[in-house]
Amino acid sequence: MSRAKDTDFYRLKAAMSDLMARCGGLARSAALVGLSTAMMGKVNDREDVAFLSIDAKLRLERECGAPLVTAVEADLIGCRLERNGPMPTAPDGCALSAHAAVMQEVGDLCSAFAHAQRDGRYSRTDAATVGRELAELRRAIESFERVHAAVMAGGAA
Repeated sequence: MSRAKDTDFYRLKAAMSDLMARCGGLARSAALVGLSTAMMGKVNDREDVAFLSIDAKLRLERECGAPLVTAVEADLIGCRLERNGPMPTAPDGCALSAHAAVMQEVGDLCSAFAHAQRDGRYSRTDAATVGRELAELRRAIESFERVHAAVMAGGAA
């Protein structure tokens, strides 16, 4: 059974490749999901029809703290994802995951501020929403600083 390679196919493959890169590369991603590096190489190969299983995709998205593939999947059916809770912290103190969390929170802050400004006013309610996003960003930065400090002190990251 062959799958036609269209723009949707390549968008999904690119998202999976980005996800594995954010999780530390093919070998680390393979170890996280219990697959061989060769299989992850097939998933990473834009011309191969291999895709991540749902379970593997969720584990990697949870690890890097960003629903990269899920967001593309949602977009392909005309939907958009919205965070409904705080950004998960990096479970293992990985610098890549901590950095990804900071970048995700920056995006969330920008989105909240843009949404607050769309009517041309900045109300107390808008300020409270943006304040919550600022607090989440602050927590993500603090987490990244802890990981950074551990590396500087000679610890593993």
